[in-house]
Amino acid sequence: MGIRDSISNFIRRRTPTPADKEVFNLGIQERKHPQHLVGPMLYSVADQSVVVRTCITQLKTEIFRRGYMWEKAFYKKCVSCGEEFQKDVDVCSCGSSTFRSPDPNQKKYAEKMINGYVNKSDQLFIDILKEIETDLNIADDAYLIFVKEYFVDDLGNIQLHKVKELFRGDPLTMFIDVDDDGDRGTSHYTCITHREIYTDDPHETCSECGATLHPVVYVNRVHGKDQYYIEGEVVHISKFNPSRLYGKPPILTLWNHITTLIAMETYINTSYSKARTPKGILAVQTNNMDSLIRYWRGVKEKLEKDPHYIPIMGIETEAGGRGDVKWVPFMQSLKEMDYSAVKDDLRQRIGAFYGVSNIFQADSSAGSGLNNEGLQITVTNRTVELAQNVYNKYLFPFLEKQFGVTDWNIRLLRSEEEDETHALRRREVEVALAGQMKNLGFEVDMDEDGNFIYKKVVKPEEQVGGAKPEGEEGLIEADPYAGTDVDASRVGQMQAQLLSGAMNQPVQTQGRGNTSSKALQLANRNTGSPAGTANENVDRRTETR
Repeated sequence: MGIRDSISNFIRRRTPTPADKEVFNLGIQERKHPQHLVGPMLYSVADQSVVVRTCITQLKTEIFRRGYMWEKAFYKKCVSCGEEFQKDVDVCSCGSSTFRSPDPNQKKYAEKMINGYVNKSDQLFIDILKEIETDLNIADDAYLIFVKEYFVDDLGNIQLHKVKELFRGDPLTMFIDVDDDGDRGTSHYTCITHREIYTDDPHETCSECGATLHPVVYVNRVHGKDQYYIEGEVVHISKFNPSRLYGKPPILTLWNHITTLIAMETYINTSYSKARTPKGILAVQTNNMDSLIRYWRGVKEKLEKDPHYIPIMGIETEAGGRGDVKWVPFMQSLKEMDYSAVKDDLRQRIGAFYGVSNIFQADSSAGSGLNNEGLQITVTNRTVELAQNVYNKYLFPFLEKQFGVTDWNIRLLRSEEEDETHALRRREVEVALAGQMKNLGFEVDMDEDGNFIYKKVVKPEEQVGGAKPEGEEGLIEADPYAGTDVDASRVGQMQAQLLSGAMNQPVQTQGRGNTSSKALQLANRNTGSPAGTANENVDRRTETR
């Protein structure tokens, strides 16, 4: 009896799936999360804030600035066991020596589609990605919908599919269909042909065509109707708070900061418009009110004709009485309210949450210490790199799977371009390393991507005496200055000249008495020193006469 037969006699049990308090009401979070409850308000507030829009725009610009590229998923792949290798090998761990390289034809359809318009709305793939990035920074939920063309058999089972279009899903109307345990695709089912079918019986067939039903994973509720999507048609990602279900909108975290900035900008707008509150009133104490009214009526008429007219007013008082003029302000000045300081603090806090430094918001007022421009760019580049990982590790692998691409990976290019000088120096180091590997007896070759390939050369057991081994012919001299900013041709020549001059200098080995005496051997040790600066005393008592 083998171990397989022993295991078959056991009773299988399973660890319970942890329940989620947010899952309720037939498995869908009905109007529970903020993006579903106050979603339009979140987007409205984000669109009204100049700071938020600036941060989101800068992030989208830096993340997708250099576009995307296809790269090889492996260098070689074993045909027998499917093991992938990132470097050149001769024999697989399974013993097979049959390998294949990535198939360029595998990515042709996907590459052709995403390089052109991805839907009938004439949207480019990069436009869809920018919409998704906006959703992530506002609602922390983003959806990419794959519109497919299916080929099914008589029972409704999917045999083939082809991706025809790509669309962005609205986080305000998209819902995740889960059961009471939070598992997707186990609660409801629908038909590929008749999408209006929606049942919770997994064994039921379509009432219209009798086809097999497929699990519902996502639901789009818009205009009072529900659209059901099955596995492989929608991918959902979160950036700030990824979880089993939905993310948490960052706009809610920054709500007070954003609304305060909007109120401050509205206050300034109102202060400089016609509907602004008067700065104050001028209270004049007088016993002749009619004279004051007539005077101000005349001043208004003159101001209408000449806005620059400066009125001069004198008011009579009773004998012995004293007049009084008071200014009663209604609002403080911007300087008194610290308007600029408060606004800068709120702006920096919002930018810090999104990882966008002040220099990307056109603020270069300070450039030292922690406000150094180079450090600010580094901080933002790290944020951009983390944002690109969301696409490279979650969105793009799902896309590759739907297109059936396994030999290639689509990746976003780093926003920070590599210095050409640094690239040349690194290449110089690689060339120097290749020369050293050749000197060690390795066979050096270069693949189609320009990468060096090293293989160990097996030396023959018997060689003709006096003949150089095969690996030692044509040795390449290693460059010790490879990869540095030192000119090896000039500095090396100077060092060689210094060394040759030191070697050609004669050493005194002859003298009176014992020829092995160090005192006589170093008699000329001070040659070249200025006169009177060296100690020329020699202890003659140690000499042998």
